[in-house]
Amino acid sequence: MRHPLFASFAVGVVTAVLVGIAVTELAARWIFFSLFVGIPAGIVTGVLAIAVTYAVLTRRMAPSNSPE
Repeated sequence: MRHPLFASFAVGVVTAVLVGIAVTELAARWIFFSLFVGIPAGIVTGVLAIAVTYAVLTRRMAPSNSPE
């Protein structure tokens, strides 16, 4: 992958939007201002998705020191 940071950012933005919308819609039954719950949930999951995606994309195989 040539640009893991760009790909990670794209995954994080998409995740944040989807989770934010899903949480807002689910909480709308019980909370009047459900957007105030959906936005922080989306931001947190977006940041986590960026970190996890970047870690997975930049992981390199450690050289094997086995004599085989």
